[in-house]
Formats: sequence, structure tokens, C-alpha cells
Amino acid sequence: MQQPMPKTFDFKEAETRLYTWWQENGWFKPEAAAPNAESFVISMPPPNVTGALHLGHVLFVTLQDLMIRYERMRGKAALWVPGTDHASIATQLQVEKLLKEEGTSREQVGREKFLERAWEWKNKYGSTIVEQLRLLGASCDWDRERFTMDEGFSDAVLDVFIKLYEQGLIYRGPRLVNWSPGLKTAVSDLEVEREEETGKLYFFRYPVEGGGFIPVATTRPETILGDTAVAVHPEDERYKAFIGKNALVPMLNRPIPIIGDAHVEREFGTGALKVTPGHDFNDYEIAQRHHLPIISIMNRDATMNEQAGAYAGLDRFDCRKKLWSDMEAAGMIIEVRDHQMVIPRTQRGGEVVEPMISEQWFVRIQPLADKAAAAVRDGQIKIVPERFEKVYFHWLDNIEDWCISRQLWWGHRIPVWYGSDGTLHVAKTPPPERDGVTWTPDEDVLDTWFSSGLW
Repeated sequence: MQQPMPKTFDFKEAETRLYTWWQENGWFKPEAAAPNAESFVISMPPPNVTGALHLGHVLFVTLQDLMIRYERMRGKAALWVPGTDHASIATQLQVEKLLKEEGTSREQVGREKFLERAWEWKNKYGSTIVEQLRLLGASCDWDRERFTMDEGFSDAVLDVFIKLYEQGLIYRGPRLVNWSPGLKTAVSDLEVEREEETGKLYFFRYPVEGGGFIPVATTRPETILGDTAVAVHPEDERYKAFIGKNALVPMLNRPIPIIGDAHVEREFGTGALKVTPGHDFNDYEIAQRHHLPIISIMNRDATMNEQAGAYAGLDRFDCRKKLWSDMEAAGMIIEVRDHQMVIPRTQRGGEVVEPMISEQWFVRIQPLADKAAAAVRDGQIKIVPERFEKVYFHWLDNIEDWCISRQLWWGHRIPVWYGSDGTLHVAKTPPPERDGVTWTPDEDVLDTWFSSGLW
């Protein structure tokens, strides 16, 4: 049957019609190739189920679609596996926002009801990004679409956690992490945005036991309460004589050592550094070298805890004002200057991230990084262009252990059980009760990238 050609090209009609025709004929399936065809399979980096596509998604979809269509035309059994990511933080924020509009919260409705609402939200809004992928013409086999919290995929995630734990590559312990006070969870470096802002540099006199003082500068006066040392460069003539003496933490009068460490930049501030290992990543490294105690002065909501003495209960920024005012009254202040500095903020909420000591689950990364580096060095993997090998090796040589636990409810719950007798059991299900021992599940979920990385 002849159809009249429209006066102008209607791309919406044409693209939708063609895409539907391709899909209905099964041409996106590997089974469309000859029975003896060579296989060619790629998997889609799963976009967040919460959002809409951005240019980064368009880039990978374009490149992968080119690859898969090219190999399909070469006669291969080409399969592009599509899927979406459950996006722990983003989804949880959306559901919490809905609950807040209803005058309630996740704590009030409880974990089970909250998860029901999260699945409702996913089922209602989660198809947006998939429809956008179709509009881009992505030639995926949609019958094989997966979601990172599908039952089978979730089983695989837990299996890998258990396997890595048994291999000694997963451990639990207290370490300094990026803490989001609003979300009340640890967040990864990738979820922290660092931009230069105008802040303040606070100069003050750090009292020395027996008399005198060392001038010190800080951008966060509230962390003075968690200091466990004052550090100076061992070759700095101004402060050499102080090394080995004690300083007194302002307003708390807690004695702390004055130490020499080559990490100190003599040209920055006053050349003397207050060391707060419980709230600063660089200070944490100094504390490891000098075996300093680590004090955490904040609660999970970034209010000050009992370690802050008279300032306990204050919000961190209210504490900053109050402490500085008290130090001024005590004659400890030198000056305050405007200062351009990098402020870490959470990608989702925009609040200032607080480095904080927290008991978390980690993946021991260096053994895995060594294998990844060896694969490039011995030619198994080729990086194009070659100059980026230097970037790759620098990243792997300086990699840190990966914090994989999140204090959220939406996500893959960590397969760990704690016995009332202090024992720990890593498995999908708790062991049977014995001798009066009861088992409590771990409250945390895994970082979304733990599952997306396995994808």
C-alpha cells in the first residue's frame, strides 16, 4: 500500500515507528544471528533509576550503540544488556521527601514500611530513564533488562561480599570517612564536590605548658576541641625549641604534645599546625606516624558530643562562634582573615562534609589494585592513548581502602549477623539460636557502587 510522503520530516513519528519495528522483529536479540555465530556481549553501565539522562549517559549510549550495531552487522550474536541502578542515596532522599510532605519520617514509619514506599516509588518513576534510552535508539535486548536489586542480582551481590570477606579482602573497623550529617551516612569521595569558596582563616595563640604560646591558624576553630597534638616542621628555627613540650588545648586545658613532622608547611599560616586526627584526613596520617590518640568530638548529626566539654550539644557552626568568642575573651585571639579555601560538600544535599571517625565496612583495595596495574604492565589491557597509563598507575599506587557501608535503608543489606555473645557471622541468613545466643542483623546497606561495580 502506498503512503503519501509528509511535507516535512516528522522525526518523532519516524524514529518511534522504526524502533518499534526493529524491536518487534527481534533484531536487538543475539538469537537474530546464525546459530553458529560468534558472540559479542557488552553490558550497560546502569544509570540511576531516580533520574533523567545527562550528556554523560548520551556519550556512553552512543559509543556502545555504535559498537553493538557494528558487530551485529558483521553477523555476530550481539547482545547489549540493559539495566538500571537502585541509587541508594538518591532514591532514599526522594522517598524521605515524600514522607516529609506527608508529615512523617522514615524513623516514624519504620524500616519495613519505608522499603515498601521505596519500591512503590521505583515502580512508579523508575521507567523514566529507560524510556529515554529507547528514545535515543539504544539497541538493547530489553527482555534481558536488569535492576541492581532484582532478586537474582541481589543474591550475587551478597555472595561476592561473603567471598571477599572469606578471602580477607573485606574487614570492619574504625576509620576516618566522609560523613554527611544531613544524610547521617558515610559517603564516597565521588559523592563529595570540592569547590573553592571564600572562608576565614583564624589565627590564635596556642598556650604552652609552663608559659608562652605558639601562634596557630585554622579554618575550623570548632575542631580545636579535638586536637591531640601541635605539629611544627622539625627544621623550623622559630619552633624547634618547643618540640617535646606540651601545649594546652584552649578552653579545655587538656595537655597535648608538640611534635616535629616534615608534613608541616612552614609557609602556610603561621607554620605551626594543630593536629585533629578525628576530623581531618591529613591530620589522621600524622596521627598514624606519631601514634597519637584520635578523638571524635561530634555526634552523627554534627552536634558536639561530651568530648567537647561545655560545648556539648551545640551545632558545629554554633560551637565555632561560641568557642571563638570565649577564646577572644581569654585573650587568645590574634586575627581573622578572609581566605580562599576548598569546601567539601555532599553531591546530593550540598551540606558541608565532616571528616569523622566511624565504624564501617571496607574493601582492602591494594591487593586488587596490584592486579589491575599488572594487567596493564604485562599487556593484557591496553590503554589508549598510552599517555594515560601514567594517570592510571598514579591512581592505583595511591589508592585507599574503600568504605562500602552506608547508613541507609534502601539498598543491599550487609549479610552480617552479630551474636549476643559478641561473635560475628557472615552469611545470608543467621545461624540457628544456640545456648541462648541471639543474632541481630547489620543495620547498614552496601554502597551502590559495590553492586554497580559487579555489573
